[in-house]
Amino acid sequence: MAAVRCAEGGELDASGNMDMERLRSRIQKIQENGGALATPAQKLFDKAMSKPPQQLMQDFFKSGNPAVTQAMSEAVASLLGALPPLEFDTQMTTTGDKLAALMLQLQMTGYMLRNAEYVMTLRKLLKLNTRRVAECREAFERLDLDESGFIEVSEIESLLAQVYGDEEMPPYEVGAFVQLFDTDGDGRISWEEFAAALGAVDAGEALAADLLPLLGGADDDDAAPSPSPDVSGTVTVELDDGTTVEMDAVAYIAELKQEAQQLRTELTGAQSDAAQTEAAIASSLSAYVSSLPPPQLQLLSSSISDDVVTAMRQIVTYILRAPSGDGPLEKDTEVTMEQQKLQQLCLYQLVLGYTLREAEATGEASEAVGR
Repeated sequence: MAAVRCAEGGELDASGNMDMERLRSRIQKIQENGGALATPAQKLFDKAMSKPPQQLMQDFFKSGNPAVTQAMSEAVASLLGALPPLEFDTQMTTTGDKLAALMLQLQMTGYMLRNAEYVMTLRKLLKLNTRRVAECREAFERLDLDESGFIEVSEIESLLAQVYGDEEMPPYEVGAFVQLFDTDGDGRISWEEFAAALGAVDAGEALAADLLPLLGGADDDDAAPSPSPDVSGTVTVELDDGTTVEMDAVAYIAELKQEAQQLRTELTGAQSDAAQTEAAIASSLSAYVSSLPPPQLQLLSSSISDDVVTAMRQIVTYILRAPSGDGPLEKDTEVTMEQQKLQQLCLYQLVLGYTLREAEATGEASEAVGR
């Protein structure tokens, strides 16, 4: 069966002693590309593969944002959670095409996590504590200094200038902001684009505000009791089938109050759960990403360039090599690995995807080829 091999042609391990394999691979790369290595996709590939896998992951988990590293670890734990515990030295067998698809998907997830991290950073910068529409709208209006209905480049520069203060702002920062938010490519950000990127939602606060007074007000022991009407006699109630029944008015009012109290309690509990969820979303990248609806998850990776996609595919092909090292792994070839190595491979792909997004945002690849 085929072995899983890393980008330099060796197995995915911690040794990093792959210099000769790396040299042979680069020679082969030059031959396959006719010497034309100076493309953005190839530069992105070289950037991502500049370190042996274990070193890249060690450096990333040592210096990376703890929220990101935790999200990556949780993503892999969720993916492999249904597998037997690691102490059983479980071996997993799959095929080359399925493993390649998994690796590509994980790289895309790493790419998306970098954008999600950026959005969370902006949320903190804009002092957004929830994803409610009203709060996001207020932030949008604060940024829209000229009240044009759009956030323009000059206004983004003003926002980021506050962050960097006396330091020189990196030239790619404004472009990265626009690229993430400006989905129609007109060079400015509309309210709809801003709300979509931040995941603004209508939390139904108006409904709660309307219902609570009707259901007896806040649950406060010191609050004055709500006045009760003085009723007597009977009440005629029409049922769903059109028939009518007479009920004692006092008993009927008491039953209505009990139902209202139960509904108010449920509504208060729902509001408390929502507040706890918002707090988790504000502090945890994993919670934030898991709370997003599919359209916004797609938005977080929709700006990906063709160069990055090409680099991702090159990485997958390069990592999955035939046992002989001559060419890529055939799609139907069986691949067997220990669960622990599968876990390392998954984390490696997430870090690679994050690294590619970082290189794309900073414009490293384009600058390297003179664009």
